[in-house]
Amino acid sequence: MEEEKIRILNMVKEGTITAEEATKLLEALETPQEEPEISGSKAKWFRVRITDLKTNKVKVSVNLPIGLVDWALRTGTKLASLGGVDLNGMGVNLEELRSAIHYGLKGKIIDVVDEAEQTHVEVSVE
Repeated sequence: MEEEKIRILNMVKEGTITAEEATKLLEALETPQEEPEISGSKAKWFRVRITDLKTNKVKVSVNLPIGLVDWALRTGTKLASLGGVDLNGMGVNLEELRSAIHYGLKGKIIDVVDEAEQTHVEVSVE
């Protein structure tokens, strides 16, 4: 977690984000997150929901079969390495996510509220 805090502070220093945005990110790091469960059964769906907090209406609802997500993660990993993009340096490990899903990761994996845009983003594997 210290590495994430340092990354956020460096983003403020570089002017990438404001101090207010950094405060929200740092608070989010301190908030305990619900851990996804690992079960023996395979997940079938990768779900993305974006909700407008003002109206409480779902703006985006995407349900993708896990097989398609698996293919996309494999392809993304290959293309990133061919293009010289260091996803691991950005804190993104597509192969780790792919393995977790393959071995039965289920539950919410992303849960973010963007106060400025008044949106709630949830990504889950079911």
